[in-house]
Amino acid sequence: MKFRIKKLTIVFALLISSPLYSQTDSTANSDEIIINDLLDESSTETDNSELIDVIENLTTNKIDLNTANSIELQKIPFIDFQNAHAIIAHREKYGRFFSKDELYSVDGLSKETVDKMLPFIKIDEDVYLPQQNGNNFFTNFYTNSEVIYRSRIMNDLQKREGFIDNNFSGTSIKLYNRFLWKKEDKFQFGLLTEKDAGETSLNEFTSFHFLIRDLSIIKNLVVGDYHLQFGQGLALWSPYGFSKGTNAIFPAKKEGSEITPYTSSNENNFFRGAAFETDWRQLKLSAFFSKNFFDASIDSINNSIISTPLDGYHRTISEIARRKTSNESVAGLKLGYTLPHELSIGLLYYHSSFDKAFQASSLYDRAGSNFNYYSFYYETYFSSLNIFGEISFDGKSVASINSLQFSNGKDFGFIVSIRNYPRNYTNLHGLGFGEGNNIQNEFGIYTGVKWKTYLGVINFYFDQFKMPYRSYSNPLPSNGNEFLINMTSKPFTSFETRFIYKYENKEVAANLENKSQMIRRRRQNYRFEFTKRIGVNISLKGRLEYNNFMLDETGVKEKGIMLFQEIKIIPTASLTINGRFTVFKTDSFNSAVYEYESGIPGVLSNLALYGEGMRWYLAIKYKIKQSVGLSFKYSETYKPNEKTLGTGYAMINGNVDNAILFQIDAEL
Repeated sequence: MKFRIKKLTIVFALLISSPLYSQTDSTANSDEIIINDLLDESSTETDNSELIDVIENLTTNKIDLNTANSIELQKIPFIDFQNAHAIIAHREKYGRFFSKDELYSVDGLSKETVDKMLPFIKIDEDVYLPQQNGNNFFTNFYTNSEVIYRSRIMNDLQKREGFIDNNFSGTSIKLYNRFLWKKEDKFQFGLLTEKDAGETSLNEFTSFHFLIRDLSIIKNLVVGDYHLQFGQGLALWSPYGFSKGTNAIFPAKKEGSEITPYTSSNENNFFRGAAFETDWRQLKLSAFFSKNFFDASIDSINNSIISTPLDGYHRTISEIARRKTSNESVAGLKLGYTLPHELSIGLLYYHSSFDKAFQASSLYDRAGSNFNYYSFYYETYFSSLNIFGEISFDGKSVASINSLQFSNGKDFGFIVSIRNYPRNYTNLHGLGFGEGNNIQNEFGIYTGVKWKTYLGVINFYFDQFKMPYRSYSNPLPSNGNEFLINMTSKPFTSFETRFIYKYENKEVAANLENKSQMIRRRRQNYRFEFTKRIGVNISLKGRLEYNNFMLDETGVKEKGIMLFQEIKIIPTASLTINGRFTVFKTDSFNSAVYEYESGIPGVLSNLALYGEGMRWYLAIKYKIKQSVGLSFKYSETYKPNEKTLGTGYAMINGNVDNAILFQIDAEL
């Protein structure tokens, strides 16, 4: 099969030129808005469903407009400190909000900002109702409760090598079940189970939690599984979060939710135990304890930890052998002090101990079994300026990030951030802003600008960084820089265009003339995208993307191109049909094109498309009634010139990779 990119480009152009309608795109949900406006497809093929968990947690635990402080309001995507201060100033001047629509009258908030805020905010009327005798939480324990249930089953239709060779002990079905019970905003109980393809047990991974919030002296109490987010993530953060993306401002500043129940199926880097938070006036005290088992490869001679695999797979004999072979105990305290509109500071200490020592493979790798972390983080305001940062000490060295943000609230925002992560700073539970995945061996300066002009909204960032010492992947020091510009325009109410240019210039390791050395790798991405509404019930999204890849010293030059067309149809209020058709052609995996793919609530993957072929999917969501929904998805990748797809255990003998997914969502 020969794909004719030229003809498809013509179809793409015709879709743009068809008649426009001035209707609001009400079909776009909050998940899709954030994916479009915050996430830039990374050059790594991953399952990013944890980021959807972040979004869903924000939409299910909405921020109350009448009680939230500035820090809480800034947890809402797209909201900066000036927006938060404008909302609080309006509330102090005119009294509490009676309707979310009142936000449109707040001086300093644009209509676009308010539109994006709405899925994440609420107005809690019960707070202002007079309390009657006998009408308290305990006498009405079973009233005003909410049950949220999700069950998902996924299966590949092609047999992969791991099953053909009987290396996998279980079935090919992947299962996911999550149960949440909530009593207003006071109590919550959650239970999650998951089985990956190839695993045996139906609940191979199990997570649970119980939450009490705002009850007497208890500000927040979680028993079971939880994660911690403090400061800018240098000492403690959840195992996932937003990084550099198409929004140049928001991801560069972390707004920690501090103690949060763990509701993800990621099997690593969460805590299991109890965490408590209380406050008194401007002071807030948090305490936490955890003892959790994790996967580790163990040296049988000296009983030390060689590595900690993070894939969460337990399918083969070797994967099962490393399952929960080590454990970590963590205990810590955090003390915070806040002056509204002026200052917020925090002091954090925690101790981490392992039942086995880490075996270092190089001079600056983690070694030993006992670790102490100290952190100081701060945030202060001066009119249109916001200064924030964190300094963390691990007993050997100090990691730091310090940032300055300017905003006028509506039209212009600017941020500059300087990070310094020493080569001998090690931390398993941090997730700081930067280029690498670890807070180690990196110095960088990030500059971001967001500017609303009459032509549209321009997001621009430039990040320059260096790794002063050799690392596991690079045998020598390295450096690089990254540049992105994102221009979003909305010439009509029903029509939006987006142009993105991204340039990466990095040093990577290569073996030339039997000698390991650093060479310059350059990659450029050009992307044009549009979204458009036709009538009331149909919306279109299209993308044309081109990239080129170069290795300077070797003369390697590659290119890749991708074109997709997506359509969403809502024929009735209870039925949504969403489909995407993609064609792609790249010279190799080096020039792969990436696309986020969802279509199903709670599922988000970043796919690498390379070689020559096509991919398509069809997703159908149907509400049986207001509280129960069914979702179905069929996806297929076809590469006509290949005889096998994938590698290793995931290899398919054939040129078709297809899968089905079925999901039930219920809210009772």
